[in-house]
Amino acid sequence: MARLALFASLLLTIVCSSDNATLTTVWEKLRIIPNELCSMPYSNFRVNIYEHANNRMETTNPSNKKYFYAPIAVLDHKSAVSFFNNVRKQAEIQFRIEMWNEKVENEVGKYLNKIVGHQVNDHQVQILPLEKVVLTSTIPSTAFYLTTHWLPYQFQKSLQFSLTCFERKVCDQLADEMRTNPDQFNHLKLLFGLTSQASHTEDIIIRIDNIVSKSQMVQNLLQQFDQDTQDVFLTANDEKRLLTETTINILIDTLEDMDVVSSISELEIYNKLKEILISGTINEQSPETWKSVLWNDENYRPDKIADTLNRIFKKLDNETQRNMSELYQNYDIVQNEGIASFRELISTTSSVKTDFFRHGCTSTDDLEKFYQESKNHVEWDGDQFLPKSLTLSKINSTQLRDKQSLQDCSVRVRFSTAVLSIPINFVQHADLTITDEWQNLNVRLASLSRELNETRANFTSELQARTSHMEPIDKIPTSCADLRRIGHIKSGLFLVMGNEMVETVYCNFTKADDFEFQKWIGYVEVKSAPCYFYVQRNYGFDQTETPIPFDREVLNVGGAMNLTSGIFTAARTGKYFFSFTGLAFLPGYSSSRVYINIVLYKESDLIKDYVGRGYSDENNIEDRGYETFSLQSILNLKARDNIWLQINGMSHGVYLSGGAYTHFNGWLLEEEISQSL
Repeated sequence: MARLALFASLLLTIVCSSDNATLTTVWEKLRIIPNELCSMPYSNFRVNIYEHANNRMETTNPSNKKYFYAPIAVLDHKSAVSFFNNVRKQAEIQFRIEMWNEKVENEVGKYLNKIVGHQVNDHQVQILPLEKVVLTSTIPSTAFYLTTHWLPYQFQKSLQFSLTCFERKVCDQLADEMRTNPDQFNHLKLLFGLTSQASHTEDIIIRIDNIVSKSQMVQNLLQQFDQDTQDVFLTANDEKRLLTETTINILIDTLEDMDVVSSISELEIYNKLKEILISGTINEQSPETWKSVLWNDENYRPDKIADTLNRIFKKLDNETQRNMSELYQNYDIVQNEGIASFRELISTTSSVKTDFFRHGCTSTDDLEKFYQESKNHVEWDGDQFLPKSLTLSKINSTQLRDKQSLQDCSVRVRFSTAVLSIPINFVQHADLTITDEWQNLNVRLASLSRELNETRANFTSELQARTSHMEPIDKIPTSCADLRRIGHIKSGLFLVMGNEMVETVYCNFTKADDFEFQKWIGYVEVKSAPCYFYVQRNYGFDQTETPIPFDREVLNVGGAMNLTSGIFTAARTGKYFFSFTGLAFLPGYSSSRVYINIVLYKESDLIKDYVGRGYSDENNIEDRGYETFSLQSILNLKARDNIWLQINGMSHGVYLSGGAYTHFNGWLLEEEISQSL
């Protein structure tokens, strides 16, 4: 037991430091001892715990002692999302990093109870009161970069951070990698500081030798082009990639791990490097120029893609050539539709596939990449495919190889030093989160279950109270009195059945059965079924004493209009509107008056009678020809009443014109809903 006690004592000495460390200026302001008191194991990482400076004073009561723990910095990898920031005009990955949660805080309290030898209450434990944070990386990357802008930190449980990519597709890929394999991002870390910290200035040397030897892009450039190539050209994106990578390398070599350079100083280094490395720009490219352009995948260099497209184009038939040129001129086409159209075009000729194979397109993915790259960097000028003009930056590769021709220079930078550095942590199991969300959900579910039971009990009591005085009325309510009898007790607007239509009434159930108890508001337009139609005649018609049939059914909702017979049958009792417009031909060879008389007939209970007439005539021979006429009517119909139009009389040679000049339409305006119940 003595040995075990000695081992425990040694272990406690290692894990929990009891030395009175000298407080730095920043930690003095916080009144926190900078050396951690102890380090608590949590999940697959540790959480450092600190104590207040007053804790070491003999007069401090244990219940007044204060303890602080470092942010846990847990990456919520599932929150990673790629998008294009339209404000900054750049591709970004956004993700969440958790700083603290109640469970960690409770665990810190429990752990301290074992360490300090007295009870530690919840109010004595909190996260370190740091005020700003920045996300950094221990290694440079050519795929993304991080800003050096401090974010304010005000004890949020989590913060949103972002990585900036040079290309959207790179962001998409990195976001997917972060969601599925987050351990690859273990080079990320958080630096914390205080807003009151003073910044420092320092002159740093930009050494050409370091630029050449440590820049991955510079090394790739020198390997891709031989010594005879003096000028190498970069796209705007690659220029930014090169200068950003080189800037980060300089800062990593010059500053300490805890130093954070200001955004202005970082931009000054960037611009200085541009002044050293970039010797100019060109806006027009010749075939020889393209050979000196640095391209990530040389097979997809715009001039090579254009050559392949032109060879393929010549092998296509005229129709396919036209479709292909239109495909490259249509900038509104969706990417997936464009790829499908592109595949269809090139599949028409077998020799075309050989050209793609020679270009290096051996798979479906290669073909899709070829199409996307060609849409981005190649255009159709009406005769052939040409590379789109780019603004290219010129860099002298001879000077980079020589190194002596470029001089080192110094830049004054401003930076601040962080108080605390914490590496990004990852949860042990990808399907769990440090916040223990399942436990929180279970607690919330239990609370909701209790609330539901209480609501159910209250509802049951209220329902019993309301239904105890209910009585059946065996009909649709027609008044507020009926509503009260079936259990309504809260005043408001209600629908009741009137003599013919549904009506709205206001019921004041706080009043007795007097004039204030029920107030009539108005009618409600309720239809048990829709009914409206619109038909036309496409051909002439000259028969009398017979319903006019129609040829074209534009609309016939409810099916009440029989196109062939020309008869409309009312499906519901109510008021209907009908409109007829026609074009009649009145011949000019007769010296007597010519006319046409059209009648709207109604048949109800086998009793036929006309309900409207349409008439057109002309005495003057010179004015004869086509004449329009119309007829409108609103009728009160019973269910199964029939309505039709017919010519009751007309002069010789007169006829009703077709050609969609003759129209008949109608609809149910108002239904007597009481007849349909």
